[in-house]
Amino acid sequence: MLITLGLLVQGCAVPVTRVAAVTATGATARQVGTFNMAGGHGTYGALGDQAPDALVTSVQERGPAFVTLQETCRDWTERLDARLPGYSVRFDPVQTGGGATARCRHASDFGNAVLYRDDLGIDAATAHPLESPAGYEQREMLCVRSTAASLAICSAHLTNGDDQPQLDARRHEASVAAGILAGQYAGYTVFLGGDLNDDPMSGMADNFYDSGYGRGARGRFKEVDSPCGNTITERTGSWPLYTYCRDGEATFDDWVTEEGSPTGQKFDFIFVTRALQVDWGDATTAPYSDHDPLWASVRF
Repeated sequence: MLITLGLLVQGCAVPVTRVAAVTATGATARQVGTFNMAGGHGTYGALGDQAPDALVTSVQERGPAFVTLQETCRDWTERLDARLPGYSVRFDPVQTGGGATARCRHASDFGNAVLYRDDLGIDAATAHPLESPAGYEQREMLCVRSTAASLAICSAHLTNGDDQPQLDARRHEASVAAGILAGQYAGYTVFLGGDLNDDPMSGMADNFYDSGYGRGARGRFKEVDSPCGNTITERTGSWPLYTYCRDGEATFDDWVTEEGSPTGQKFDFIFVTRALQVDWGDATTAPYSDHDPLWASVRF
């Protein structure tokens, strides 16, 4: 079921049959994901339905609990919805700096979405403005929630660019998002997936990484692809071979060698409530986007 500003679209397709494993603690090991679909990219956004069709295949194979989506398009989310029974999609278009609805590089609205399994009991969705400066694309954080399960799943796409005004805008948006999660979703199990347009050591990311990660972190979340796994600390190993825990596989612009390319950057994150057990995280590949999907197995 696709829900977007009052629009309801239904469709049918081959059912998803993957079943999550129940752990000994009673929590369920579930795959989760985040993916920038590049609907605003000059090349990928104009290709047609390759990106949503590839994502349909991934979802059918993986059976994730949810995937948070950025730079997606209204028609792409309708296509996902029609081909993935047992899932629903919430889509929220964003506004340009001039106040118009942003558009993909084809004839469709542009925005963020959350694709989620119907059995999660999602009963509400809210698009939270992130106080982007006047004249900038007005960034938002779209959150869906299950009141009964005290579960919140959010998708965010922050301002891009490296000029000081853009850095300041992105850091402010991150601060607003972190405040919303701490206030409006206090007591919830929280997931935040997104293209945050900055690296793990950035001032932007300070707002989300739990303070135990150090290096200026002041947030309250664990990141699923940290090289330190579930350990929240500044670094692992010893000099000169230590690794900072605020790190992870490259997810953007790493096409030369894909994972681990020296030209690639980790811009895509899945932050989770720190008490959750993360079994693994993995940035894979995507032929129809300049970003890689990030997947993880999390017990909740």
